[in-house]
Amino acid sequence: MTGEFEPEGHGDLRRISVHLRQEVRRLGPKGTRLRIRVGRGGLDETARLFSGETDIAVVTPAAAVRLLHQFGDLQGLVALGVVARRGGLIAAADAGLAHDTVSELVAAPSRITVATPADDGVSLVGFAVRRALRIAGVDAQVTYVHDEQPATCCERFASGEADVVIHDLLSTPDWTAASEARSVKYLAWDARVLHGFASQGWPTRVVPAGRLPLLDADLPTLDCSDFAVLCREDLDDDVARVTARLLARTYRSAGTAATAPSPLPLHPAAARGHADPVADATLGSR
Repeated sequence: MTGEFEPEGHGDLRRISVHLRQEVRRLGPKGTRLRIRVGRGGLDETARLFSGETDIAVVTPAAAVRLLHQFGDLQGLVALGVVARRGGLIAAADAGLAHDTVSELVAAPSRITVATPADDGVSLVGFAVRRALRIAGVDAQVTYVHDEQPATCCERFASGEADVVIHDLLSTPDWTAASEARSVKYLAWDARVLHGFASQGWPTRVVPAGRLPLLDADLPTLDCSDFAVLCREDLDDDVARVTARLLARTYRSAGTAATAPSPLPLHPAAARGHADPVADATLGSR
């Protein structure tokens, strides 16, 4: 396999991709390459898999991959493993807002401005937010200010540009500063939203009281955890196996990466790699 890593992504996506690319190159026979292009971590990544531009894609959140697979959108793709990261789709509002759940926003006297990623056919967080607001029945009551980055969404909320921010605030350090700049409350997702997603394979995560600033009660929300590492079914068995071993061994100490459920069926060779993660992770060993 030949190709280049293109460092246009950011954060954890880039760190994971760089690590995999470097380790597979180091452990493989001379000339081995792994094509990974770091983008936005959404459907841009799966599109490159389908087109053959890349060998491996890192996509988040893993729950979105599971749901899209049920829709039939990801047929032909399989998983190499999961990198653990705790996340949750949190709706936070100004404390003065006279509503306690997302669905109650429909009764707001004026349109509510929400800072969140766009549902643009790439962002899986944006896809989840728009779908959740539709199920809650408030999509028509909302004006959006869109940004991919959680930090920017938090800034727009803190400045007063947005009444509500909806993003994966569990893994957003900037949220602490935003919540200190403006008194906040957390809006619960209604049971019909959580059940609607759960019925299609997207689980609920309960955020414990105290886990977020000013969160004084447990908060059920949509799970936004984990990076799913995906490939096509025809990925070389040796590369699939060693990548799975790297994922199982390298990220085990960071969380539950070795045991987190895969959102897609595992590549057969990856399944063997996970079954024997302590074996020498070399492309030539079977």
